[in-house]
Amino acid sequence: MQQTGATGRRREATRERLLDAGRDLLAREGIQGASVEHICEIAGYTRGAFYSNFSSKDELVIALFEREFAALVAQLEHAVDPQTYAGLGVAQALPAIMERFMELRPPDRDFYLLHAEFALRGVRGDIGGQEFNALWQGLLDQVLAVIQRVLDDLGLRLTIDLRSAGTILLGTYDAELREAVVAGRPMDRTLMLQTLPALLLSATEPVESRPPS
Repeated sequence: MQQTGATGRRREATRERLLDAGRDLLAREGIQGASVEHICEIAGYTRGAFYSNFSSKDELVIALFEREFAALVAQLEHAVDPQTYAGLGVAQALPAIMERFMELRPPDRDFYLLHAEFALRGVRGDIGGQEFNALWQGLLDQVLAVIQRVLDDLGLRLTIDLRSAGTILLGTYDAELREAVVAGRPMDRTLMLQTLPALLLSATEPVESRPPS
């Protein structure tokens, strides 16, 4: 039993190292440019070790994408913990959440490059493209659920479609992340802590204002 546990931990460590190497290489050379051999070289493993964990480079790409988005969702969940905005009014709660999220997830050039690679594959319908699109849809659903949960907690409801609000928020965040990565600077705090929360609040109303049915 102990041996099995130790073997499992070694296997997981190998898998994570291969994913780390893949993240580094794919961000620098793109999906097409990165080879299994080079990933193994960076990770310090043989091709045999690679193929005992992944059936192909495309499987590693999907696993990497799943890991990146799982980390993003985990950071978002930490940011929206009620303790983040406990005791704050509505106008202060959303900026507090955004500030916490920015602390947990500062601009990451490699993540942005990876996401761009994944997105192109999804648009082109290349190998793994459908998987990417399904994973992206799953991420969007999780983000929308978080937005809804926070608004419910604050006693607010949207006056526009939830998916439309999510698209606006994610689109603004993505555009600013791109600008920050290109310019090599932090993300614009005024945009993220004032403009974006104000934009969301402008599309909400207190739940108690709902007219009687």
